[in-house]
Formats: sequence, structure tokens, C-alpha cells
Amino acid sequence: MTLRFENISLKNFGPYREINDLSLATEPESPVVVIHGENTLGKTSLFRALRWCLYGAPEAGKTAADSARGLSDYMNRPARADGEKEMEVSIKFNADGQQYHLTRTAKVDQYGGPRVTVDLRIDSAVVQQASVDAEIGRLLHPQISEFFLFDGELLRDFYERLNSDRERDLLRNSIESVLGIPALQLASRDIGVMRDDAVLRQAKLLKNRKDADNARRQIKELKSKQESLEKDRADATAALRRAEQDLEDVNDRIASVDDLKADAREMETLEAQIKGGDAEERHLRDEMSTVLARGWLAPASAKLSIALDRVQQKNDAAQARQAGVQAARARVDLLDKQVRGGVCPTCRQELPPPSDATTSALAEAESELKQLLEEGGEGPDLQLERRIQALIDTAPIESYRDRQARLNVVLSTQFDRNRRLSTVKDRLKDNDAAAIRQLGNQQDKLEKAIKSYQDSLQTLAEQEVKNASEQNKQAGTLRRLSVGQPALAAEAYFFEYVFDLVGRTIDRYKERTRVDVEAAASSMFMKLIRDPEGYEGITIGRDYRIDLVGRRGPSMKTSEGGRQLIALSLIGALKRAAVRGGPVVLDSPLARLDLDHRENVLNSWVPELGSQAILLVQSGELTEEQARTIMGTRIGQAYRIYRPNNDPEEATIERTL
Repeated sequence: MTLRFENISLKNFGPYREINDLSLATEPESPVVVIHGENTLGKTSLFRALRWCLYGAPEAGKTAADSARGLSDYMNRPARADGEKEMEVSIKFNADGQQYHLTRTAKVDQYGGPRVTVDLRIDSAVVQQASVDAEIGRLLHPQISEFFLFDGELLRDFYERLNSDRERDLLRNSIESVLGIPALQLASRDIGVMRDDAVLRQAKLLKNRKDADNARRQIKELKSKQESLEKDRADATAALRRAEQDLEDVNDRIASVDDLKADAREMETLEAQIKGGDAEERHLRDEMSTVLARGWLAPASAKLSIALDRVQQKNDAAQARQAGVQAARARVDLLDKQVRGGVCPTCRQELPPPSDATTSALAEAESELKQLLEEGGEGPDLQLERRIQALIDTAPIESYRDRQARLNVVLSTQFDRNRRLSTVKDRLKDNDAAAIRQLGNQQDKLEKAIKSYQDSLQTLAEQEVKNASEQNKQAGTLRRLSVGQPALAAEAYFFEYVFDLVGRTIDRYKERTRVDVEAAASSMFMKLIRDPEGYEGITIGRDYRIDLVGRRGPSMKTSEGGRQLIALSLIGALKRAAVRGGPVVLDSPLARLDLDHRENVLNSWVPELGSQAILLVQSGELTEEQARTIMGTRIGQAYRIYRPNNDPEEATIERTL
């Protein structure tokens, strides 16, 4: 999927009173757009206008609902003083060979929050407002927007975040969400439930007493083991809840500090929203499990129909052979009686006396009959045909897809909430007041305890997987014993096969992606660093811990600029791994790099990001002359931000190339 921005228009957003159709279009040989602007002129406002138009939130890590409170702060102040009430950002872009025109408008009143409307047109079709966010998410999901729309702040924090357990987990989860892994895991769990149910029903229907008793005994043992695991999981969950309650008490005490009350209130709101989101997620999963239970054979209907066609063709051929044998046998009987004399068995008339022709015809008929009998072949299997017909289920799966789409929205929202909650907790922990530091330490201990309980739950989940593997073996035995129950046997086999297949596929998919990202990040880092001969590259552990490897081993220390190069390498590699892509917009990405490394980034890193890169830079990073010298004809568009009236609250943009 290739997405390219064509132009952007702004009205009353930040310092921009009105910018009409600012062209961002590029060609493959000139994929870079450079927008120069000194500090405070409006580079970040332009960056946030783009993000707001796409997602309804000007800042990363916030949802549209969270951004609504401060949205009026982005309204152009001179326009507001003149009585204007609307700000608007419009983007035209091309994706999948279609033209998109997205416009987001906020009407800022004196009373209450701003009223936001959004309009999306694909070619000449108008998308319903309720479906706009889903359509934009399909093209460039907000969970991975930081890999495409990122600023210098992200680069400063990215490396440290990767080596913090909490942020590393969030990053891993966001990457896996982009790859679709949580949806696969959800489907796998639902299939496992259906498989266990089919196994139990098979055991109840077994007719062989000895085998049935043995099967029931093994199922009982597996059931007991499962109950034990569930009990341990319940105990761990209870301990986790107690630790979370203690953490909530600490958070309440933190809220009593005047400077941090706003953060504490936001934290409580986020935790309540996360709890509500968890309930909604469980509800959707239950509904999806129910739908899957009712229509578990729907995915196999096409292949079953093909199998039915083959069986029917085989049965038709067998019936045709049988008809031919019966016709040949009737002719032999008739000619034989004619040779012997007598009456016709059909019309009861006296048969004519035999002749040499009759005898010859009898010999031919007997030879034909003998040949047909020798050719033989299996007879028709009508029972198999009826059994396959009974298995075909053409029930629609649209209801499952609808719930999956709703679940994706919930997961995306929960990701945003958890990330913001993490940011608030970091602010609370890093406060300088002694009392708050002590509370922050308690908060850290409780969070470590919570992490320990979560690890225990993960271990129990792995043991449950092992128990499920043993149940697979038992399911195979039951399948062999369940003669006379074709539908139930097919159901159990289907769930067993799909459960195992999905599990192995997820593991291979995750590991392959990690290895690919590691290789791409190492390759990119070696191109960016000034002295590549001193390094081996970058490693990414299975826990997503990042290490810089030198000639003398891993875990090398590096400077601020080196960490920025590592972050750039990782972001570039992650962008490659994402299942969906788009243009890259960078706000002040070169501030901590010297000129040599800036040149490496512009010549080696930017071209590998994709078909379009938009750089928002100030002269301390890259002057207009340096940009032309380093990138030359690869610059397709160049602009400069300036103040037309020397008013710090007004800015405009002029073309320089």
C-alpha cells in the first residue's frame, strides 16, 4: 500500500490564518519536501495540524476525546479576536490508487468545548462521519503513527523508553498489534475453548466401554490439572488485584499533593477508562466466541463443497458402471434364452429358433459383460456424500468481522490510554519533593510486584498451553474411536488442527519479525555511524531489549548523538516491518547530530523510509544551502516559514524551490 500526501490547507490553526493548498507532492526521484523555519515560527504547529487532521489529536499519545479540552488553544488568536470561530485543516492524499480528501473542522465557542466535525471523500464517494477514523486507521493506524509522524522529542526519548520494562512492553505490544498478532491470539483462545468442548462431547458418545472408561479417566485427569492451573491463576490474579489496590492507595496519597493533583486526576480518569475498556473487550470476545461456536465450519465450506463435487462425480461414474453391467447382463440372459428356446421374459411370446447370428451375438454379449465385470471399480458411496452434505455450513461470518473491527478500535483506544497513564506515572515518580519521591518509590515497588504477578500469570498460561497439547493427543484417540459420529469427529479434528496451526504461525511470525527488524536496524545503523568499523551492529532481544554491539562485545555505551542514531535506525526498521506504510514527517530530527552524521542521515536513512519524506527543520540543524548541497535533486519541494507582519501570533509559508 502506497500513501502519498498531495497538499495541505490550514485555516486559523496555530499561527496560520490561512494557507491554501500547500503542495506536498513528490516524484520518485525527488521524494523529499523540506520546510525551513526558525524556532517559535510554527514548524511544530504545522506538524500538529497534520496529526490533528488525521486522528483528531494534535499530540501523540492522546485521543481525540482527550484533546478536546485543550483544542481551543490551537485557534489562531488574531482570528478569534476578529470574531471568527472555526479552525480547519484539510489534507489531500493518494492511497491504493484512490484520491482522498480529508477535512477536520472545529467550531470554538465561548461556552463549552469545541464542536469537531470531519469530512472524508474517497474519489467522489462520501464516507460516513462515524466511519472516518476506521478508514484512516486502515491506511495508517494511530498505534504506529509515531513511526511515521515523529519529532525530536520522540528521538530523545526513544532509546531510553526501549530499555525501560514498562515502555518496552508497550512498544512490543504496539508492534504486535500492528502485525495483527493480538487478533490471532484471541481467535486461538476461542478455538481452544471450542476444541475442549468437542473433546468432552466425544467422550460422552463413545460406545466401547473399555475405551470409553480410559478416555474419561484421561479427560478427568486433564480436567483436574486444568482446574489446578485455573486455581493458581485465580490466586495470582487475586494477589495482582491486591497489589493494584495498594497502588491505588498510593496514588490517592500522591493526589493529595497540590502540585500533582491534576496528574492524579488524569491518572484516575485513565484507570477508570481502562477498566471500562477491559469490560468492553471481554464482552466483545464473548460475543465473538459465541459467533465462532455457531459457525465454526463456515471457513471450511468452500473446501467441503469441492470435496462433495468430487464424491458426487465418483458416485455418478460408479452408478453409470452399474447400469452398464445390468444392461449387459440383461442382454446375455435374453440371448441365452433365445439360444435355448422358450418364451421372451418380457412379452411372453415364443422366441424364434436360434441361428448362427444369435449364437455370435450371445458370445459378444458375454465377452462385453466379462470385460465390464473385470474392469470393476468401487461402488457409489452415498453415505459419504450425505455426511459431507451435512457438514457444509454456509452461515455468514460478517458478524464475526464486525465484532473484530469493534475490538480493534477498543484495543487501539486501550493502548493510547495505557501509554498516557505511563507518562503520568513517570511525571509523578520524577517529582523533586521528598514526599513524592518516597511515594514514587512505593509506586515502583508495587509496580514490580504487579509485574511479578503478571509474569506468574504468563507462566501459568504457558503451562495451560502444554496441557492443551496433551489434550490434542487425547483428541486424536477420541477421533479414532468416534466412528458413526462424522460431524463431531470432523469438528474436533478441525479445532485441533486450527488451534495448533494458529499457535505455531503466531510464534514464527513474531520471531521472524524480530529478526528482520534487528537485521534492518543493524544495517541502517552501520550506514549512519561515522566509524562503522568499530561496531558489529544492534541486537534486539526476545524481550525487545536493545543493545549496541562493538568489536569487544555487547552493551556498549554511547553518546546522546549515538543514541539518536540508534533510535533513528530502530524507527526506520520498525517502519519497514509495519504491515501498512505511508509518508514520513519529521519535526526537528537532526538537532543532536553533527554535520557529518546529519549528512549520513539525509543520504542513507531518509531515502530508505519510503516514497515521501517531509522534513521540518531549523537553521541550527540544516540551513537551506546545506540542504541543497547534501540532497540536491532529491528535494522535490522546499518552503520557508516566516512572519509577514512581525507578529509572533501570525505566520505564513512561501515556496523557495
